[in-house]
Amino acid sequence: MSGHGLSEVHAAHIEHLRSQPVTVDDEGLLIGDQYVMFFAEADLMRLHVQGLLRGRTGLDVLEVGLGLGVFAEQVIVHGFRSYTAVEPHVGVAAIAQHDLLREHAGRTRIITDPWQLATYPPESFDAIMYDTWPPDGFADADFAQFVESVALPALRPGGRFSFFVSGHELNSNRRAVLERNFSSCEFTFYEMSAKDTPKHWTKPTRHFVIPIACKEQP
Repeated sequence: MSGHGLSEVHAAHIEHLRSQPVTVDDEGLLIGDQYVMFFAEADLMRLHVQGLLRGRTGLDVLEVGLGLGVFAEQVIVHGFRSYTAVEPHVGVAAIAQHDLLREHAGRTRIITDPWQLATYPPESFDAIMYDTWPPDGFADADFAQFVESVALPALRPGGRFSFFVSGHELNSNRRAVLERNFSSCEFTFYEMSAKDTPKHWTKPTRHFVIPIACKEQP
């Protein structure tokens, strides 16, 4: 089971990202000259992991968009059976493999294909986290495609799905995708404190939504 291939726009976007150098400094991860993730997001990622994995152990977890590995680090703290990340920038993947995942090499895997080209065995994951950098104008369309062609088939019954949401609320398009494909969805909210906000913060707000959607059980 896989996505539907790459459009010309997506292929060009991935090629551009892969051509950019990767840097990690005291604040976070830069691809080229743009910050794409911050260490200050650790508390936010901890809440995503708690929502996805609460009450369960020994889970198979998929993350799409590895970044600094902040989500992965929280998965390791919680405990897991297997962890798979999709990260098409090989420089980002190499940093995580060296700094975070090498001690868990037997239970971790990084796929360096774009998520649209990777293969996901049916009903093979208990939890999926989605956090990518799509081409401009494709965020909602990519989200719907990922949910319908990857997340829903790859989750086991009762499996949970979450994704990165910056802002005070979830937009109507994504809410409709969740309502159409999952049996239930709960929302919690998080605000990063002003004192913890990085100097080079790139997002338009310090507010986030944490959605946890559940696949129907038989």
